[in-house]
Amino acid sequence: SYSTFSSPPFSMPPTDQPEAKTSLSVPGRSNGAAQANGNNRFATFQTGSDEEVRQSRVTFNDDRVNIEGVEYDDRNQTVAHQFEMDEHREQWDNKTQFYMGVVSYAVGLGNVWRFPYLCQKNGGGAFLIPYTIMMILGGLPLFLIELGIGQRLRTGPVGVWNAIHPNLGGIGVSEAVVSYLVALYYNVIITWCLYYFFRSFTWDLPWASCPQINGTDVLECKMSSSPTSYFWNHDALQTSGSIGELGGFNYHLLLSLIVAWVLIYLCVMKGIKSSGKVMYATATFPYVVTTIFFIRSVSLEGAMEGFSYMFHPDLDMLYSPNVWLDAATQIFYSMGLGFGGLIAFGSYNPIHNNCVRDVKILAFINIATSFYTAVVVFCVLGYMAHNNMHTCIEGDMATLQALYPSTFTDFNSVRSAFTDDAWKELMASKFAGPYELMASKSAYCDYHKIITEAAEGTGLAFVVFTEAIIKFPFPPMWSFLFFLMLISLGLGSMFGTLEGVITSLNDSQLIQLKKPVLTAILCGSACFIGLIFATNAGQYWVSLFDHFAGSYGLMCVAFMEVIAVIYVYGYERFVRDIEFMTGETISSYWTFTWRFVSPLIMSVLFVTSVVSCFKKLPTYFTYNKLTAKLEETEYPPWALWIALFMVILAISPLIIVFFIRKFKIIAAEPNIPAASKRLNATQSTTYMLKSEQSFNRMTESSVSVMMTETAHGPERTPQSSHSA
Repeated sequence: SYSTFSSPPFSMPPTDQPEAKTSLSVPGRSNGAAQANGNNRFATFQTGSDEEVRQSRVTFNDDRVNIEGVEYDDRNQTVAHQFEMDEHREQWDNKTQFYMGVVSYAVGLGNVWRFPYLCQKNGGGAFLIPYTIMMILGGLPLFLIELGIGQRLRTGPVGVWNAIHPNLGGIGVSEAVVSYLVALYYNVIITWCLYYFFRSFTWDLPWASCPQINGTDVLECKMSSSPTSYFWNHDALQTSGSIGELGGFNYHLLLSLIVAWVLIYLCVMKGIKSSGKVMYATATFPYVVTTIFFIRSVSLEGAMEGFSYMFHPDLDMLYSPNVWLDAATQIFYSMGLGFGGLIAFGSYNPIHNNCVRDVKILAFINIATSFYTAVVVFCVLGYMAHNNMHTCIEGDMATLQALYPSTFTDFNSVRSAFTDDAWKELMASKFAGPYELMASKSAYCDYHKIITEAAEGTGLAFVVFTEAIIKFPFPPMWSFLFFLMLISLGLGSMFGTLEGVITSLNDSQLIQLKKPVLTAILCGSACFIGLIFATNAGQYWVSLFDHFAGSYGLMCVAFMEVIAVIYVYGYERFVRDIEFMTGETISSYWTFTWRFVSPLIMSVLFVTSVVSCFKKLPTYFTYNKLTAKLEETEYPPWALWIALFMVILAISPLIIVFFIRKFKIIAAEPNIPAASKRLNATQSTTYMLKSEQSFNRMTESSVSVMMTETAHGPERTPQSSHSA
């Protein structure tokens, strides 16, 4: 094998001798021109072919192996290795396509509704401080690790971790499992967008007003917070009372789910060259629509109040650990870290691509997009809060007129007597003075509470925005553009998520199928499992998957990624790799965050998440049709067992693969590079053993050692072998 130098008639020099020399016979097909010149030294490695033999001077000791004709750097203890492009591996057509792909993958629905929700929940502008800090200390270092290691080793998530060490191969498997689980429910959000998109093709949007029976609004809709909320729960999702009440299929969502998976398949089946071209549209179109919404939203009444609320910091919130936990978690989901998609994308780049510059540019685009969409969202929320505040005050005024009919003959007289600002002053004074009866009757309209209640998870996109859209001129056009934008965001993220799974399976060579067939199997199985989301309890199952499927597994995977690259592969070696690929010197910021800060952040995040789960049982919101309100409910025990199963399914490959390979439980070890299979392989021999730049595509050729003189060596005695 590559790493074993053996020949019965001779012995290796004793360890006290600094260096020995011998000839290494390498099977290979000679270059024709070289052979004509009598030089037979340049060969290609092809197992099982008619190959000629060349000789090359090899010097070695216990620390390194030098090959004649290969430049060795004693200072860095590495062999200068010339990389040739893997002709079989797909590549981006150009740099712009790569940028579009990563932006489309990383910038998703979370930037539209999750970031603004966390911003208002955690102190408004104060949340921007931990978000930026966590981006610098946690997001950027891990971003470069994933893009850099994928580009250096030229393989997908499974191949990367097998190449670093066979026992770490479970990291890639866990990434693929997490990506698959997230893809299951993430595509359901695209399904909801498709349904709303199709319902937008009408002059009167169906969620603009309450349905009527005999000229009277439906009671459930009247009790609901708005017609948009009623349409969301009653018509779109046909929501049941709990997660266990499946209630049969919701057929319009079932059809939308199938259409969504067909769209994903058509865009991904040809690989990155097809999905990369689609990403030109999925990456740019949301920015066009967001800009249109920005221009329209800033002109709405009350928009500046919402904008001011976003950047009004509540610095006391910075003392809460949950704020920092939310900031770090949002960085993970926003940048797509830990899913394997970025490793796959990086592996399609040229070997000398400047990945450090890419990381800085893409991280800036991501954080700028979050801020930009948050401004648009808070302008719309400000408009809604302004209207709801006005409605609340008018309700109070109607109560005042009923309490003091002699003073105010009708509602208009109250309205003309008090402005909104004057009424706010009355509420602040608790109606001290002539209207003290209102002290116990007033709703005490609170702008902070109103704007907080308007922003919550998926409701921000499907309830709040639809409420705002019906206030725009010609609402169907705005609805069409908005949900087309959400579909584009969702599709872009799905491309990267599935690409991580597909690339892992292809690189592992466990499944010998063409990409269209493999993609069809993945999309088909995901659509079948996703049928649970098309039931009346589908919304609750999405919440269950969202809470458990990715979060805990993602934390473990991210932590193990940092450990694998920085402490197993070696941060010094990785720094040399980055410098080799970029031609630039790596600053101490990267090495310090890789070695200390990032691992600490990942471990603290995971421990904090687990502790918070045990301190309070996980809950979800159920819809009560009698009150038309959402009620917080604890998950039933069987649902928590399903959640535990998903967490174990995501984390278990880390442990299983380690034990299988550590204790050689199973002989078959697919996708383990030849260099990694040998015990005690040094840095130089690992480089020497590579016949191609992609570790997982190496072929094993036999190497024989021919006897020759040994520098400073004694008379040879028989010795069986020496492992390099």
